Amino acid sequence: MEFKDIQNTWQQQAETNTLPDFEPVKQQLSNLRKKQWITQVILGITGIVLIAFFFYISAYNTNGPLLGMLLLIGVIVVRVFIEVRSQQKLRKINVLLSFTEFKEQLIAYYQKRKILAFRVIPILLIIYNIGFIIMSYYFYQYLSRGFFYYIVLSYVISFIVLFIFIRKQVLNELEILKKLQEA
Repeated sequence: MEFKDIQNTWQQQAETNTLPDFEPVKQQLSNLRKKQWITQVILGITGIVLIAFFFYISAYNTNGPLLGMLLLIGVIVVRVFIEVRSQQKLRKINVLLSFTEFKEQLIAYYQKRKILAFRVIPILLIIYNIGFIIMSYYFYQYLSRGFFYYIVLSYVISFIVLFIFIRKQVLNELEILKKLQEA
């Protein structure tokens, strides 16, 4: 084999082994980290408001409001924990790995997020609604009708907005997973 043959072989291998551009993936990771941080802040604020309300109404003195508030606060705490763990796992993905290994880690990450989105989060939303329904009974008894309807209407609107936000985030993550699996 002559030097020209070796050079041609090397050039052909160099052409076929071009690495994909990492920049869009890094940008998506950065955007995902920001979105997760925003989600954590929103959930944290919601949790703080619920805890303050818990003490404001002295929910610990009566079984019904205690159960309702514990369900509401518990769901928020679990959801914050899930997001913190998810963000930690995302940080552990090494962008310095080979493209194949990096892609495998991302696929595994998004597969776990998919399980969360379709199994865990719906259960948490059901539990949260149960907590709100329990609290609604006490709101109805102790608040004026106008304020009660305001609370219920606000809850329904915020739940719809939250549902749309979660759905959009899940669809985005599913799209990323699909692109990764196709690449």
